[in-house]
Amino acid sequence: MSVVARAERKAVLLKQAVDLVDRLRENEAERDELLGRRDGSCRELRAAGASIKELQEAFGMSRSRIQQILSEGHGRPPEP
Repeated sequence: MSVVARAERKAVLLKQAVDLVDRLRENEAERDELLGRRDGSCRELRAAGASIKELQEAFGMSRSRIQQILSEGHGRPPEP
């Protein structure tokens, strides 16, 4: 492979890497937004009378994760 061809290939790969990182950042932001909406929905359902069991089934999460989401909504700092 010539020096020019290697330089061109390197430029293409670097552009692809930058594009990939940009897409990952966009997806991370969307993921964070969706998780926030999920957590808010969980708290709203609980306030509307849904049981922990119903929340577990609706969201496909463990009892402890549901309880963690609910407690985060009451002014407690999120668990690390």
